[in-house]
Amino acid sequence: MKIFRRRGASQDQDRTEQAIQEYRTAYERGLAAEQSQGPAQALAEFARAQHALDRLDAVSPDLPEVPQARAGLLYAMGRARTDVGDMTGAVAALDQAEELYQRLEAEQLATWKEGEQRGEQRGDLQETGPVPAVLLTADVRLRRARAYAEWDRPFSALSDLDMSIGGYMRAGAFAPLSDRSTDAARILAVGADVQLRVGDHELALECGQESLARYQEAGRIGPEAVPYAIGIAAPVVSMLEAARGQWDAALAVDGVILEAAELSRVGSSGAHARIGVHLREAGRDAEAAGHLAMAARGSHDRIAEMEREFGSVLAPSLREALLEAERTESTRLAGGVRAGALDPLEIRTLRLSLCGGDGARFSATGRMNVVNAVPRQVTSLTRIGHQLMASDRLPAALRVLWEALLLCDAARRWTTVNTGDSPATVPLREAEESALAGAAALVDILERAGDPMSDALTADLRNARERLSLSAH
Repeated sequence: MKIFRRRGASQDQDRTEQAIQEYRTAYERGLAAEQSQGPAQALAEFARAQHALDRLDAVSPDLPEVPQARAGLLYAMGRARTDVGDMTGAVAALDQAEELYQRLEAEQLATWKEGEQRGEQRGDLQETGPVPAVLLTADVRLRRARAYAEWDRPFSALSDLDMSIGGYMRAGAFAPLSDRSTDAARILAVGADVQLRVGDHELALECGQESLARYQEAGRIGPEAVPYAIGIAAPVVSMLEAARGQWDAALAVDGVILEAAELSRVGSSGAHARIGVHLREAGRDAEAAGHLAMAARGSHDRIAEMEREFGSVLAPSLREALLEAERTESTRLAGGVRAGALDPLEIRTLRLSLCGGDGARFSATGRMNVVNAVPRQVTSLTRIGHQLMASDRLPAALRVLWEALLLCDAARRWTTVNTGDSPATVPLREAEESALAGAAALVDILERAGDPMSDALTADLRNARERLSLSAH
């Protein structure tokens, strides 16, 4: 990352150049250490780079490149802290990086507007500057989404994912034939992982499928794309297609994983184990035998790992949770129970609106067809969540109530961005408070039951309340 320009000679300039060189050396050593020595050594190098930037700030406080250099360093530190399991430190570093990149984003926007007023603007906003700051901010949020997901905080992770996808959409990465299509593929690969961990497995599948499609459209999966296409997106798609019993689709992706493993000569045992277990579960034992034998030569642990993956129980998706609620309410009404019953037709309409159709639904914003409908939808989701809690179907209630919060978050951001539009005055506050109260009631049930999820979800709700409150201003 070459941010700093070379300057002339003087005593202060010599100290400046020395600090720049120390920063560059330590930063590059940190990046290299992540690949070879591990995140702990990388953090030690990044700390040296941070000290060099502090000295640089003292010697040359007005140096314009320092904020971006510091933001990039904080981003790297956030990644390394996540890898060592220091989620508090990771999120703190990424919060600081986000703040710095947002300042840079505001500066680029101001420059763009000045040029537009003078009639000098060509192209769009995202072409201003060497790296559009909106993308730097989006990448920070994506990294923070992964940290929150590993911290088991669904709202925080999925809100960040939604904002990250939105940043790349504004930059045109999702447009047909975009030069940034592989960036969109990378974002969606990580999105698939985040959704699978703490979100909706059907959105995880959509993210993973779209990611692989974009990589394949590019003609080949190059070395820089392998960690995302083969390391993240493909396993998610394989797992979820197998869970649905879509064996041809799962095995096609398994073949891509095996081909990549054989080319790199790394991980072929795991790839054979994946194919073998899937063939066996599909009832094709004769075909499975050879792959399982190949896997066993490398490690029996790989086969057991794939068996555990296939046998894992997925949390209900929003569509599944709403379908469950719809069937339950229909049964109650058919049995003559009217008190407290919900309208099955209303639930069905809500399900089709939020989960149906052919639109790209990678995150909460993708579910939002009509912004003005969000308060009503959130109110309905909250009522359904309470009914699911009353029936002791807590995983389904969790999905429904957290999706209500995420819809509030997406709508609140939309109204903030589109302040000049007439539909932008959407009355969200009452729906937000209702959703937060419903989610808090669920956490209280989990806490009284001694569920270990309750602590993480309590912290997650604090963050949800802060984000919704802050975005209201």
